[in-house]
Amino acid sequence: MSATPLLLALALFAQAPNQKSSTQIEPLRLTGCVSTKPESGDYTFTNAADGNRYRLTGKDIKKYAGLKVEVVESTSKGLAIKGGLYPSPNVAAQAGALDPVQSGIATQRGSGTTSGTSADLPEFRAQRVKAVQGECQ
Repeated sequence: MSATPLLLALALFAQAPNQKSSTQIEPLRLTGCVSTKPESGDYTFTNAADGNRYRLTGKDIKKYAGLKVEVVESTSKGLAIKGGLYPSPNVAAQAGALDPVQSGIATQRGSGTTSGTSADLPEFRAQRVKAVQGECQ
């Protein structure tokens, strides 16, 4: 058996330039409906494909209220600082009067005590929004 093919393959591999993969991630695009009124200060977006809801943030969202739109996710990762009292003042004030288990459940995000409010929904930062044909229900 000849070692020539093996040596040839090694020589070609050694000469190949070291290329980094520059795979660019495409921004997420969703189509769905924007709520007609803001909930807790933010508009919500319902994805038409799977029915998931998001807290929609971005520039000029108000003018798309009640419309079917295509949104493109912002790819910039900016600093986000969220404030507020934790646990809520209501839960904190009743700390001695509440069952410890119920109090613990009430202070967890997504516990169901504030289900459906925009504060519990994941945020979708829209870089671009455009109206598309179709109606929202």
